[in-house]
Amino acid sequence: MSCLHDLKGLLPASMLDWPGKLCSVLFLGGCNFRCPYCHNPELVEGGGGEGALQWEDVAAFLEQRRGWIDGVSITGGEPTLHADLPLLCLRIRKMGFAVKLDTNGSRPRMLRLLLEKGLVDFVAMDLKTSLERYPSLVRRPVDTGSIVESVEAILSSGVEHEFRCTVVPGCVDLDDLQSLARLIEGSSGLVLQQFRPQNTLDPMFAEVRPYPDGVLRQWAEELSHTVPTRTRGLLGMGPAEREERQATPLRG
Repeated sequence: MSCLHDLKGLLPASMLDWPGKLCSVLFLGGCNFRCPYCHNPELVEGGGGEGALQWEDVAAFLEQRRGWIDGVSITGGEPTLHADLPLLCLRIRKMGFAVKLDTNGSRPRMLRLLLEKGLVDFVAMDLKTSLERYPSLVRRPVDTGSIVESVEAILSSGVEHEFRCTVVPGCVDLDDLQSLARLIEGSSGLVLQQFRPQNTLDPMFAEVRPYPDGVLRQWAEELSHTVPTRTRGLLGMGPAEREERQATPLRG
């Protein structure tokens, strides 16, 4: 897969996607997981073609934002599926922007390459649930050893990072989170993301009631004994704090 031909959307500016930075968010198509609660189902299949943006247009857009945004967050889909992801990162960095990568951690070789070449400045890795529950949740064959390898690659790289988990009832409970906390012990921390039953890949998950905010806060406090833990996107937050991260048409 070529990400330069599968650029699916661009969010002009986000103050929440990259802690402490104002960034644009570039969405790539294609994912090797089928998490039923995915809130970007239109990006799962990928495939380029209709709806794909041209790199030249994206580059022109970013050029106009030079000196205004700090960097570009590359998300998906799953960016590490694309063989030319290093080239995309290099082009963005040559424009003077820092690069953040969102990943599910399933492609540790690509992740290590990006880290070793210094092509990413921040990595956000999604942890779905405890390792033993991965296959049933992502609904695809998965080598959980690759997930562990990606965690180790991030921790050993020294790059800024965060590990995050969308806490979906029926998919993730406190036992799962405690297992994940032990897996990433010594990291910068774990972010518990509130589940929002909207625009889900599996329509049945639009009927799932999220955990109450208080439960996530309590769990974060308990998990902090193992690894620093905080919450994100709680239902009680205002619209500006929640900020929708959806692919949008390219606009100058």
